[in-house]
Amino acid sequence: MSAAAILAIRQNKLIRRFREAGATDPARAVTLEALGERRSWIFERMTAHGVFLPTHDGRFFMDDRAAVDFLRLRGRQVLLIVGMLLLVFVLVWLFGLFGK
Repeated sequence: MSAAAILAIRQNKLIRRFREAGATDPARAVTLEALGERRSWIFERMTAHGVFLPTHDGRFFMDDRAAVDFLRLRGRQVLLIVGMLLLVFVLVWLFGLFGK
């Protein structure tokens, strides 16, 4: 499995855990330990994007709108990468076909 796939799986798992816990507003914020999670660079990256927001007492909650936006951005990035790889493949194929 690729690193990108593992990253996406971990991101989805974090979002799912917060949703399942109902931690989608400050009043229902939870600790990472309560979710069976730890602070990781993946969590920190998602926090920097506003997906997870801290409370004054060290708990976190998920901003649903930011989570949806984050997943959309990830999807656009994947499409862009796939499109670029397809373009490179076509150019290599055409160069091989006509470069002889």
